[in-house]
Amino acid sequence: MNNISWEDFAREVSDYVGVDASEITKETDIYEDLCLDSLGVFGLGTQLTETFDLTVPLSSVAVIGKIGDMFNILNEKGVKNG
Repeated sequence: MNNISWEDFAREVSDYVGVDASEITKETDIYEDLCLDSLGVFGLGTQLTETFDLTVPLSSVAVIGKIGDMFNILNEKGVKNG
């Protein structure tokens, strides 16, 4: 288990999508609320894994819909690099 804080995670998501971090909750819909398409989700995932220095199984990311799902995957399934 990784120890990524929600505040750090939300700030990174905010930087990527241009939505204030205070408006991002675990129930925020990645597609509808953040207006990301599949390529945008991939880009966000890439930024987050690089920022937090993690590797995540791609199959885990394919089923996410809420930003809280992505947060949980990074904390629970992310493997520290190096």
